[in-house]
Amino acid sequence: MPALLLLPLALAACADTGRAPVPLGMAAPSSSMTALPAAHLAARPVAGAVNSEIRLSGEGYPAHGRVVFTFHGTQVGEATADAVGRFAEVAVVVPAAFGDAGPGTQVTIGATSGPFYAETPFVLTR
Repeated sequence: MPALLLLPLALAACADTGRAPVPLGMAAPSSSMTALPAAHLAARPVAGAVNSEIRLSGEGYPAHGRVVFTFHGTQVGEATADAVGRFAEVAVVVPAAFGDAGPGTQVTIGATSGPFYAETPFVLTR
């Protein structure tokens, strides 16, 4: 009988919020979605000339997932993440197509595996 007495109060409260009542014993739906864990990417060195080698390391990717590396949108390589979603010291080269960019130009290095993405800045030198 106490549940029947609470029902009018619950209906009145829902009328104020504009939401439908949640039946007793059921959880209310959540309006927030679960976010994917954040992926991280690091470059070493953080600056260099065209045709120089960069070493990329990252974590937070799918286990054994294919990770594609881009240099300001241009694909420069790929690797496979390990069992815990990491990769380390993957060598890529600064594309020759950026030879006309002036010293000090900042570009973005990206690493993508499905919905997992991270980026890090890189500065072009001569």
